[in-house]
Amino acid sequence: MKQKIENFAEEKLGNEVAAGIDHLRRDFKIAKKLAELENIDYDEEILHAACFLHDLFDESEEEHNIVAARIAGEFLPSIDFPSEKIEQVQEAIKEHLPSGKPKSKEAILLHDADLIDFLGATGIVRLSIGAWDWMEKSSLKEFISVFEKFRKDCYENLVLDKSKELSEKKIKFMDLAIKELNEELGEI
Repeated sequence: MKQKIENFAEEKLGNEVAAGIDHLRRDFKIAKKLAELENIDYDEEILHAACFLHDLFDESEEEHNIVAARIAGEFLPSIDFPSEKIEQVQEAIKEHLPSGKPKSKEAILLHDADLIDFLGATGIVRLSIGAWDWMEKSSLKEFISVFEKFRKDCYENLVLDKSKELSEKKIKFMDLAIKELNEELGEI
């Protein structure tokens, strides 16, 4: 079942870089590490499905977390995913944004893993792509404001203590990168 979910996500996302299959794999890995560090007993099926389906999108105008939850709800029954777990997968997907208010263990793990993946060197790369592609920013100065916003919002909205600990090195890197970029752009 896991492979069917991963194949579906990879097919739907195509060659998406910033929120593609590599990002989904990192989120799942980070979420499992957080569970281990925090000694959280979680449902592997729910966490896996939520991690691999949370960034799916279509051409609708809805927020991507709502779209992804809807797509997950349509897809999971087709592979005989346990019906009693589908709502929990959808809830985790809906609450994965920095502004989300996750309640279940799986939702908290996905939420924090996803925010952590927006930090550090990986975060700078993902946000550089996202600033241009998702947010239509067109200058490096505008990119800096995106980096600063995500650095602040992601770190401040982490739920688990271990998430904050894991993020400390990433935050230092982002602060240095933002400072350096500001200095370099100021020289021009």
